[in-house]
Amino acid sequence: MDTAEEGGGEGYFASVSDMMVGILFIFLLLLTVFALNFRDAEQEQKAKLVDLIEAEKRATAEKNRANEAEQNARREAALAAASKAENARFRSLLFDAVAQLEKDIRDREAARGQLLVSLQQSLSNKGVSVSIDPTSGILRLPEDLLFKTGDSTIGKENFPKLQTLAAVLASTLPCYVHGGDVSGCGNSGAPILETVLVEGHTDRQAYKSTVLPSATPAPTEGSLSAKPVPPSPARVIVAKDSELRNDRLSTDRALNVFKELRQVQPSLDILRNSDHQPLLGFSGYGQRRPLPDALGSSQAEFKKNRRIDLRFVLSSRSSDELMRLREQIQQALSGQ
Repeated sequence: MDTAEEGGGEGYFASVSDMMVGILFIFLLLLTVFALNFRDAEQEQKAKLVDLIEAEKRATAEKNRANEAEQNARREAALAAASKAENARFRSLLFDAVAQLEKDIRDREAARGQLLVSLQQSLSNKGVSVSIDPTSGILRLPEDLLFKTGDSTIGKENFPKLQTLAAVLASTLPCYVHGGDVSGCGNSGAPILETVLVEGHTDRQAYKSTVLPSATPAPTEGSLSAKPVPPSPARVIVAKDSELRNDRLSTDRALNVFKELRQVQPSLDILRNSDHQPLLGFSGYGQRRPLPDALGSSQAEFKKNRRIDLRFVLSSRSSDELMRLREQIQQALSGQ
C-alpha cells in the first residue's frame, strides 16, 4: 500500500506539473498575443498621432493662408481705396485743367475781340473805314483803301490813311504784347498775341490773255547792215501764269504795307511775342483764300477779295494757373 500510495503521489505531482506547464504555455501564448496586439495598437496610435499632427499642420497652414488672404484682402482694399482717391484727385485736376484752358481761350479771344473793336473804332474816329472778323481775328482793309486794281504800289493819296493805321497800331498793340509802352493800358491788356500778319489777297479773276511781244535782240556790231532779226513768237498769258502773277501781286502788296507800317512807326519793330520774336510779319495768298461771301464772279465779289488783311494770331502760351495744374497732373502721373 505504501508503494501504491507513493506511485499515486508521483502521478498527482506529475499531473499538477503538467497542468502548470500548460497554464504557463497558455500564459505565454496570451502574453505573446497581448504583446502583438499592444504593438499593433501602438503602431495604430502612432499612425493616428502622425495623422493628427498632419491634420494640425494642415489646419495651421489653412489658418495661415486664411490670415494671409485676409491681410491681402485688406491691403488690396486699402490700395483700391487709395487708388480711387488718387483717381478722383487726378480726375478733379483734369476737370480743373480743362476748365482753366477753356477760360484761358475765352479770355484771350475776348481780349482779341476787344482789341479789334478798339482798332476799328479808333480808325473810324480818324476817318478810316475798315471791317473786322472777331472770330478769325482779322482787321480787313479794302483794296481801294491802299491800291489801284492790278497795282501793288501804294498811291500817294492813300499814304495818310496808312500812316493813320500805323499810328493806331503803335498806340494799341503794346497793351497786348511784350516790349512796348504799357503805361496807358491799365489792367485791360495782356500779352496774348503770337504774331500780326499783313496778308495780301487778290481776286480769282485771271489776267487777260494779252499778247506780250518778246524783246527784239539788239543788233551786234558788224551786223548793222544785215536784215533785222524778226521777233520771236508772241506769248499768251495762260491760267498758270495768271495765278503766279496774282501770287506775286498779293505778296508785293503785303510787303509794301508791311514796310510802310514799320517805316512810319519804328516802334512797331520792337514789339515781341511771348517767345521774344518780332511780332509783325507778312504773307501773300494770291487768289487762294476768297471770302465766304464772295465766291462768285461778279465785279462786286472780285472787289471784296482784292484786300489786305491784318491777322491777329493768338499766342499758345497758357496762364500761370494752367501751368500749375499741368505740373500737378504730371506729378500725379509720375506717382502712378
